[in-house]
Amino acid sequence: MFVLGAMLGFIFPVLFTGLVAYVIWNLYNLNRLSVWLIKPSKNTPEAIGLWDDVFYQLYTLHKRQKKSRKKLTKMLKRFQKSTQALPYATIVLNSANEIEWFNSASRQLFGLRSSLDIGQRVDNLIRQPEFIKYLSRREFDKPLEFENNHKKLLLNITGYGGGQYLLSATDITLQTQLDDMRRDFISNASHELRTPITVMSGYIEALQNNDDESISFPVDKIHQQTSRMEKIISELIELARLETSTVVVDELDIDINALLNEVHGEAISLDQGEHEIELDIVPIDITGNYNELRTAISNLMTNAIRYTPQGRNIILSTTSDEMGSYINVEDNGIGISYEHISRLTERFYRVDEGRSKEKGGTGLGLAIVKHILDRHGASLHVQSQIDKGSTFSCYFPHMH
Repeated sequence: MFVLGAMLGFIFPVLFTGLVAYVIWNLYNLNRLSVWLIKPSKNTPEAIGLWDDVFYQLYTLHKRQKKSRKKLTKMLKRFQKSTQALPYATIVLNSANEIEWFNSASRQLFGLRSSLDIGQRVDNLIRQPEFIKYLSRREFDKPLEFENNHKKLLLNITGYGGGQYLLSATDITLQTQLDDMRRDFISNASHELRTPITVMSGYIEALQNNDDESISFPVDKIHQQTSRMEKIISELIELARLETSTVVVDELDIDINALLNEVHGEAISLDQGEHEIELDIVPIDITGNYNELRTAISNLMTNAIRYTPQGRNIILSTTSDEMGSYINVEDNGIGISYEHISRLTERFYRVDEGRSKEKGGTGLGLAIVKHILDRHGASLHVQSQIDKGSTFSCYFPHMH
């Protein structure tokens, strides 16, 4: 332009005309770009120079985004289909407890309607006091069991993302009914068996006074078995009693020193000098039912005596840390293999069937311990090594 203007003798007019033409050309291409951005398509505007490269790069970026969007859409549809197929109710809540999405199981369990209930507060639709209190606390570490529309439900809430919550619930009515039936059967059967066993025990004690040696041996064996049966029945009745209530009724501050000294004295009497039984108490604060906790610790001590070889040590102690307080029963007995530890509190579960019967175990002691600790908001921790011993710790977390 400069050369052309010099040749014609009009340098500035020619430069100005060229500049105007260049600006108009750029504005034209900017307008074409704006139109394409409003409605992108695979047919990008044709241009030359820098604008051709701009259009090509934008089209490539659009193509990648479109591909990613299709992939994300497919993933979202698969997720929604899989979630819709879940057998338990699933609801997505925002930070204001408003429903953003729910699956078909939620319609059946809570009577939700997609056209009307999206955007509604969930506590306006599920109006059970236990649920509303649970939701308002924002403490979702433990699941909630509550009744809704004559159904027993188990509900969990998990936080995720930016203040969103995933609510999931399942109907446990049938499971609860079966548990109640099982518990009632065990309780009723145990009470019905107690009377005939007591009568049999009375006659057996009378026969034991007989001087005829030919019957003394079988009578002693029968007496051992009836005594064991009486113990099993008593422990089944105790388990049924513990299961009828999930919380402690009489909850008071426990005098740990008195409780453990009582258990220690009973253990020494039972042991009859076969082991060295030590007591190591540091002050800890625990609330609960004195008699139930004494039963739990006594069961642990009885097991330690039963399965620790003669002459070895058993230690009953208390400890504490920033998380909570512990009552420990430690022995250097036969130990327990790792694969058995998770099942120790199951009813009638035995690590060694023959040895347990020989030692007089019923297979119910640790089940009773677990139920008592559950009722106190505590838990049983077990550490053990074969031929090195075991430590059973009752853990009572600090209340906040």
